[in-house]
Amino acid sequence: MSRKTSSCEIRAIPIDLIRPGSQQARRYFDPDALAELADSIRTSGVVQPVVLRTRVWGYELLAGERRWRAAQQAGLHEIPAVIRDDLSDAEAFVVGLIENLQRESLTPMETAAGLKRLGELFSLTHEEIGERIGKSREYVSNYLRLLNLVPPVQALVNEGHLHLGHAKVLAGVGPDAQVRWADEVIRCKLSVRQLERRLAASRARKLVFQPGKPGDWQRLERELSDYLACPVTVQAGRDGKGELRVRFHSLDELDGVLARIGYSAG
Repeated sequence: MSRKTSSCEIRAIPIDLIRPGSQQARRYFDPDALAELADSIRTSGVVQPVVLRTRVWGYELLAGERRWRAAQQAGLHEIPAVIRDDLSDAEAFVVGLIENLQRESLTPMETAAGLKRLGELFSLTHEEIGERIGKSREYVSNYLRLLNLVPPVQALVNEGHLHLGHAKVLAGVGPDAQVRWADEVIRCKLSVRQLERRLAASRARKLVFQPGKPGDWQRLERELSDYLACPVTVQAGRDGKGELRVRFHSLDELDGVLARIGYSAG
């Protein structure tokens, strides 16, 4: 039986004894980028060791799958590795996730899925997940919202057809409308701000105004809806008292409203 160790000693491990971990957050590897890394490895070798755990059948890969795959393409028979047999399954997942986040090597959807899994493993709040990986609560919340995207839109995000900013906005749109708006972003090459404005205009057109409401109030509602990029309704009585209501569909939209009115958290 292998002795558990947290030693950082680097060892050369046969590549064919290594298998990817079952909980790896990363699923997509760009073939062109992988080929470039393989060329670099042929010239300079593997600079950063991978992280492994000992198993009865060989070694489980915890971090560095891209390097391992590129080393195979480069024709290497061994790869430098650090053996971490001191880690539990949950701790091993965290090691791999944090390395991928630090290297920014995950797609947006892989990041979202990894953060969700981390929260489930340890029953963490968004803020606690952020503390665990060295990121802000807003970072975590923004990525977790992407899980509200329907699969076709998630694929467009992973393939780079939609930027993260677009994805965050679309995550606040109903499932039926996400694909249509995503297609419009790509077809019209919309910026994030342009998408927000078009969504706001669309929602404003769908507002149902109360019968008999004066045209001035209706115009004010439309103008406020355009300015805040969220549907706005205004109720006012003859005595001057009333209510202004702003409806938002996601925390991202709320953040946008707060920014537009000049509010910033202390």
